[in-house]
Amino acid sequence: MKERGCKTGRVKVWRAAAVCMLAICLLSGCKSSDKERQALRLQGIGELEAGNYEAAIESFEGALALSSKVVGEFELDILKYRAEAEYGAGDYGAAAYTYEVLAQVDKDRPEYRTRLIRLYILAGQPDKAMEGYKKLYEAAPDDGETAEILLSLGQALAEQDRFDEAMGLYEQAVNGGMKNGEIYNRMAVCQLEAGEVDLAIQYLEQGVQTGDQSAMDSLLLNQAAAYERKLDFHRALSILEQYTAAYGADEQVQKEMDFLRSR
Repeated sequence: MKERGCKTGRVKVWRAAAVCMLAICLLSGCKSSDKERQALRLQGIGELEAGNYEAAIESFEGALALSSKVVGEFELDILKYRAEAEYGAGDYGAAAYTYEVLAQVDKDRPEYRTRLIRLYILAGQPDKAMEGYKKLYEAAPDDGETAEILLSLGQALAEQDRFDEAMGLYEQAVNGGMKNGEIYNRMAVCQLEAGEVDLAIQYLEQGVQTGDQSAMDSLLLNQAAAYERKLDFHRALSILEQYTAAYGADEQVQKEMDFLRSR
């Protein structure tokens, strides 16, 4: 994971100093020209829109350093812009921290919770993401965004070879009534990784039965691969023929079909 917030040592030191300055200002109530902080805000927005993310972060932190000890609409606005700049810079850990601050000072809004989970995943912190996901699932188990976050979290866990934990989340979702073909596809992939080919085929068939067209191409390709692993070449070829009828055949699929026909 990218080291937090620093393209150069200078920026890291500056940002640490800015955080300290902000803390002092918030406690002491130091004030400065409203015109100056508004100018820094506009400067930061311009830098953000131009893709100059580190410069934008410095401008936003400069504006925060001129704020009073009361966190109001201006400070909340700047924090949101700063999180956007941190995200653009690829500093997902810093963006997550900013949203943690927002959740503390601006109520625990649902949009903060979902963005935090996504940022934890991007920052390579799946354990923190899982804590947030469990609360999200309890509150909105059938929501489309919940399913999207589950897929991202499951993928992050799988990339760390934590297939059992990913499977646990997937099973909870489908047993709770979530109908999403890609979830079944991910469950099947986990089982294929574990060598459980028959179980993988069951999940793939369940995924196809959902009729989820957004996942159907992946489901069919993985079905064909699973049957090929079972040495059921006829069934694998039949599925690929179904796939090509719907989606066409690229070079790799065509080669695979030629191979299956030769068996």
